[in-house]
Formats: sequence, structure tokens, C-alpha cells
Amino acid sequence: MNRDGLLMGIAAVFMGITALMLIAGIVVSPFFLLVAAPFGGAAYLLWYQASGKLAERIRANPAGYARSARGGGGPGGFDAGPFEGRFTRERTNRQQARGQDRRRRQRARDGGSVAQQSGLSKSAAADILDVDAEADAETVKSAYRERVKTAHPDAPDGDEDEFKSVKAAYETLGE
Repeated sequence: MNRDGLLMGIAAVFMGITALMLIAGIVVSPFFLLVAAPFGGAAYLLWYQASGKLAERIRANPAGYARSARGGGGPGGFDAGPFEGRFTRERTNRQQARGQDRRRRQRARDGGSVAQQSGLSKSAAADILDVDAEADAETVKSAYRERVKTAHPDAPDGDEDEFKSVKAAYETLGE
């Protein structure tokens, strides 16, 4: 079960407890109404987080959730330092660009991509995937997916070396 599903399940349980407490508060004693309030609040907060509405709200106004630069505590408290806007697109784009730069530098150090290291020609790669050497990307992709189903090491008749050659062929034709 994923995290959001688990939170939704817990929220549903809390909502059920809240409903029972409300009924008991009306029928038995008003004390149960006081007990129902925290369960209802917890159910709402869990639902709000699991439904993604909290993340949407933060993405819409990341500055409103940033900690104070003056160290005054601000949202989040405990003076934990500056908040870089975890949900902002700019930060995500920077991280993706850094990852791409890192991969490019790694390829340059290694002398090219995996497909170039394998030394496969386009015709040899096409033979492995059983497609034409000038096939379009969609044809190559579908042929690759079909071959991987049988060649993958986790498949019943899978072979690791065959899987590696299929992967190298796909990378060669994908360039």
C-alpha cells in the first residue's frame, strides 16, 4: 500500500470514530462530543495531506511557508534555517539540470555512452532487436519491450547476457 493510501485509510478510521462519538454524544452524554472533536480534526488533516491539497497549497504560495530569513522562527519554528522552497519548480529544474550535467561529465570521462562502449553497429543492434536499421523510435521501443520480456533475468527463461545485449542494442538505436 502506498503512503497516500495508508493515510486515507487512517483518515477513514478516524472519521468513523468521530461519527460514533457524535452519535454517542447525542444519545448517551455530551462528553463524547468533546472527545469527537480531536478525532474529527485529525481525520481532516490526514485527508488534507493524503489528497495532495496541502502540497498544491504550498506549491501555489511557497513564500508563505518559508521560514524567516532573520531567524525569527517563522513557520516551521525551531530556527532550523532557511527554507529553499521544496515544492518550487525552480529548485526541481535546478536539480534536474545538475543531474544531466553530472551524467554528461560521467559519459565524457568514460569515453561515451554505454552503447558506444559496447561497440555495436546500428545493423548489429537492429538484428538483435529484429527491426530494420532505419526503423522509427516507436518501432524500436516496442521491439525492445517485447525482447526484454523474455530476456530479462527475472523472466523464467531470462539470460543476463542477452538482456545486456538487448539493452545495448536499444541504446544504440535510440541515439
